[in-house]
Amino acid sequence: MALYSYLNRIRQLDSLIRQKRTGSPKELSEKLDISERWLYVFLEELKTELDCPIRYDRRKRSYVYEIPGKVVICFTKEMEPWQMKKASGGEKFQTFFSLYV
Repeated sequence: MALYSYLNRIRQLDSLIRQKRTGSPKELSEKLDISERWLYVFLEELKTELDCPIRYDRRKRSYVYEIPGKVVICFTKEMEPWQMKKASGGEKFQTFFSLYV
């Protein structure tokens, strides 16, 4: 369950940052139900481990991403070779296309 809580906090934090609604560090720590000290550790981990370009914007009173983006944590199903052929236009797509090159 600890991993679920950790990942859920990352999702919450990412959402709040993208919406520019984090508030001050104290407000953000309350929203995430963690201490302010743990918040700083958490943010530093995201910056160093996931290369998240996070900074605090005093005018907006919110943490923001310096460049547009989001944190994605999910399971991705790999495609079977036959599915990749079907998705790329079929087995004869390359043969057909090579006639026009």
